[in-house]
Amino acid sequence: MKPLDKRIREFMLKDNIDVVLAQSPENFAYVSGFSAHQHTVSRQPGFACAIVSAITRPTILIGMDFETPSFNPEFEVLSFSTWVGNRTLHQIKQNESAPPFVTMLDRIAESLFTLGATEKIVGVEMDYLPTNFYFQLKQRLPLVTFVDVSNLFLRARVIKQPHEIEFMRQLIRVSDEALLSTSKLAHVGVLESELFDHYCQQVMASGIAFPSGWSSFTAGANAGKLGRSQPRPILAKDVVKFDGGVNGDTKFYTTDFSRSWLMSDVDPWLVNVKRNLMKAHEMMLESIRPGLSFKELFHIGYDFTVKEFPFYQRGHLGHSISMGPQTAEFPFISATQEGVLEPGMILAVENPMYITGYNGFNIEDMILVTADGYELLTPLTPHWLESEAKYR
Repeated sequence: MKPLDKRIREFMLKDNIDVVLAQSPENFAYVSGFSAHQHTVSRQPGFACAIVSAITRPTILIGMDFETPSFNPEFEVLSFSTWVGNRTLHQIKQNESAPPFVTMLDRIAESLFTLGATEKIVGVEMDYLPTNFYFQLKQRLPLVTFVDVSNLFLRARVIKQPHEIEFMRQLIRVSDEALLSTSKLAHVGVLESELFDHYCQQVMASGIAFPSGWSSFTAGANAGKLGRSQPRPILAKDVVKFDGGVNGDTKFYTTDFSRSWLMSDVDPWLVNVKRNLMKAHEMMLESIRPGLSFKELFHIGYDFTVKEFPFYQRGHLGHSISMGPQTAEFPFISATQEGVLEPGMILAVENPMYITGYNGFNIEDMILVTADGYELLTPLTPHWLESEAKYR
């Protein structure tokens, strides 16, 4: 991936922030274009930090002395001491004494001093940063004005850059192809867990992605709740629901889409539910264009469904998606979301209905907002199986 520290700098200038500390693994990767290994594994702020200054100078990357030799040399790279005790061959042969122990906090304080920011406005990710680490920062840098930039990163990530779009296309294609293959096994008698295992095998065979941890195939009463696939046989009266996607390994980008299929002898009321949700979904997709507000897009789908099913309630009918760790992220397709659709947004547009203890649906596609409309990114897996022909 390509570094996007320049894009973060654009938002810093708009928000009058002097320096930003990117300490979550996903935003460290967003800024630097690569992920730090132990940082990614542990999700702890003490393993890596990217420091972006609003002034034009190289972004500073701080990492473990064991790991910084692998960091991108186009940045200013600083190391802090770890338990690993790495030494060069020269140091070993000369029997040199160990250098002074330097902590991550030492390097952050040193960097802010170098940037002339020890009394400036410094942005930190409060949605990620542990309380104890934040208090250590404040104690070490008492004159710094710390502000929360969690939302700044989300705002920056909403509009995807060309290389991000290309990578997400690849990930989404993997998920779509895997679900298309799995759809051919969706019939009465197969186990939920068998569908899940097949989907996972297909994703892993791609070599570029892993199944997202929350992916699942559920049916009947299981489809009306959030849960894992079970070794439960699918019945003729069931709706089979898939909801999930893939993750791009340490590149963090993720996908999210859903399908719901009617088995051979479902309640006729469920047929009407699917027809309604599908029509609402199609109306929403047909309306997508730059300039359409999130509120308008929400009401196109919601108002259509609630007209036939007055009990229907939904907080949102879709969301932006990028690097996680959450799948659904700002902005949302909701009745309260400010703003409009813009080219470069990748959205998951969804029309769900869950009936606790009975059955559940989610109709969901991923789309890219283009200059004159949208590109459907999940075109392969059918919403209607051939076995559902009698219901259409």
